[in-house]
Amino acid sequence: MVGKNASNPKREVFLGAASEFYDEMTRFAQRLVQTPSMPGEEREIADIVAEAMRSLGYDDVWRDPAGNIIGLLRGTNSGPTVQFNAHLDHVSPGDHALWSRPPYGGVIENDILYGRGASDVKGAFASQVFLVPVLKHAGLRPAGDVYVTGVVLEEVGGFGSEYLAKEMPTTYAVLAEATNNQICRGHRGRALMKITFTGLSTHASAPERGRNPHFAAARFLLAIQDLPMVAHPTFGGSSVAPTLIATDQTSGNVTPGTVSLYLDWRNVPTESVDDICSRLEPILRAAEADVPGVTGTLEAVGRPVQSYTGLSATMPPTRGFETEADEPALLSAQDCLQHVLGRRVDVGTWTFATDGGHLAHHGITTIGFAPGEERFAHTIHDQVDLGKMREALVGNAALALALTALDPAEIPG
Repeated sequence: MVGKNASNPKREVFLGAASEFYDEMTRFAQRLVQTPSMPGEEREIADIVAEAMRSLGYDDVWRDPAGNIIGLLRGTNSGPTVQFNAHLDHVSPGDHALWSRPPYGGVIENDILYGRGASDVKGAFASQVFLVPVLKHAGLRPAGDVYVTGVVLEEVGGFGSEYLAKEMPTTYAVLAEATNNQICRGHRGRALMKITFTGLSTHASAPERGRNPHFAAARFLLAIQDLPMVAHPTFGGSSVAPTLIATDQTSGNVTPGTVSLYLDWRNVPTESVDDICSRLEPILRAAEADVPGVTGTLEAVGRPVQSYTGLSATMPPTRGFETEADEPALLSAQDCLQHVLGRRVDVGTWTFATDGGHLAHHGITTIGFAPGEERFAHTIHDQVDLGKMREALVGNAALALALTALDPAEIPG
């Protein structure tokens, strides 16, 4: 039973080793929050992470062409490999005056670290970076290689993880995205769909001379309002929300030549972008037919990105993924965490999208475990509980051993 055996030697070994690094980990997390690292501007924080990994005794540390920072703890044999994956970038803090504490202040009050990126995901990343010195201090080595990776451009499509998954695939990955120290095993994807209607612009005093695309756009929106969504046993189903609308005009007395609608489509893993297009195409054509002289186009919008190292790409829609509930690695991770943390660890899913879809797309079995909480991510209340960070450090060190299949008998008692 979880928590019944308080004298379990493995638990005591992990807790004892981790406690030696709690203060240093906190200072490191604080420095990460104090370092602005907007997408494409991660060079400074990347340098800080690389320097820290070297000082903490990683077996190797390097920067790949995309700008990702990778630290290695070599395993004792050819066991499975695992990467602990966190992103270096964060979303904009917006108006600093709206924050109760400076977004880059790294303020600590009542065992809480505040600031932009604290929950998403700098506090979690600190608890990953320090798993290596914890294992070394405890005299433990994983059976397979363990990589701790700080990746770029997650907030704008996941270029860093996509590059890493292609160039350095591992057997498993543990994401630092917020789980409140539970486990997450997947999420829906996100496709930004752009629908453009083109008509004929004219002076607004004589609308009959033109072909106003607004009317086709209106018909299209009304048609998708009650569009049945694809159901899914884990994620409930897909969803679609119209978000932006734009025209080619800035004058209020001219009917537009084009109207573009943007749909935020959250697709379940079984629904591809081609499937989405197939759903929308007949609605688009019906709207065209209802407004003579207006034509429509449909596309999934890619996101152009460029890393601080100069590499550029157009990112595809964010991929959804699901690690099956009976996946042995997931069950092993849950059992490991319950054992070492001495409490129940639940398995769920994220409501938002992560880099996990890119990793899973390349065959990497992916889960999430992190101290951050979803409710604080991307808000002016961004924060992480230092007690949960300390617990996450213990959990990450244990996961590094469990996921590389180290024989439990090798753990000293």
